[in-house]
Amino acid sequence: MSQNTLDIRQSAEYDIIINKDRTLKSVFECSYYTGTTTPVEVDYDFSSYTGATLNVKRQPKSDVTILDFDTDDGSIVLSSGNTFSLNKTYTEVASLQAGEYKYDMYLKSSTYPKRAFLSGDFIITDRITP
Repeated sequence: MSQNTLDIRQSAEYDIIINKDRTLKSVFECSYYTGTTTPVEVDYDFSSYTGATLNVKRQPKSDVTILDFDTDDGSIVLSSGNTFSLNKTYTEVASLQAGEYKYDMYLKSSTYPKRAFLSGDFIITDRITP
């Protein structure tokens, strides 16, 4: 990042790696550090959000979405605490082509209809274990 760049993203950047020969049912615990002089780890609170969306695309600015997750269809579940889960059936995951894609995850509420939360690489591996 150059010295002339001001990064004001609210989202965190993490890569997600999945195997294409499995059902996806993963739970993620979320926390953050407060901005005080003595940082304290605090659990993220999803209770004020009404939903979430995660879109996986071929590249960041592409219109081609290969996989969608949403609270409306149950493929994302937000807890009342600090966890969320991603869920897809074996059939949905096995039909994907192995490769490296990009994703963005947004949280929804009446205050923030599209609040950036996570982004990064979404890697689908083609590993088949005996």
